[in-house]
Amino acid sequence: MSELFDITYFDPGKIQFSYGTGTTVHFKNMDKVYHNIGIFRTFPFSKPYEYISIWDGDTELGVIKDVEQLEAGSKDVIKRELHVRYVVPEVKKIRSIKEEPGLWVFELDTDRGPLKLMMRNIHEHLDLLPPNRIIITDMDGKRCEITSYKELDMHSRKELSKVI
Repeated sequence: MSELFDITYFDPGKIQFSYGTGTTVHFKNMDKVYHNIGIFRTFPFSKPYEYISIWDGDTELGVIKDVEQLEAGSKDVIKRELHVRYVVPEVKKIRSIKEEPGLWVFELDTDRGPLKLMMRNIHEHLDLLPPNRIIITDMDGKRCEITSYKELDMHSRKELSKVI
């Protein structure tokens, strides 16, 4: 079965994002204004600021190819909204990685405080991304990110070497 999908790509010079009352995001595409729109990443890890999907309720309005092409005010709104929606703590230090019977336990320090992650099959829970990023997801769906394992302290790199 083959289905064709039409994707609308917005012209960055003809769209604008702004805040309404509170944190409601408004979107203007040429002369049409949408209130309380949804902003989603289509490639959250590999292209966090490219191919951003804009929704009005349950209808996709279109896609922004690259947020960097937007004017400064709209770019700030989009980046702030994506940051709020996709909060992923950043690992600053690995205190320990231990293998217990049938379970791996990571004890981490993140930019949001201490975090303990547990997982059964370690290789199903580590996503290695170029150049040196690692996304860790535990068995309950909690996530954190090592933005560059090469920049971790020596103890953290030694602990991480147990699993990669």
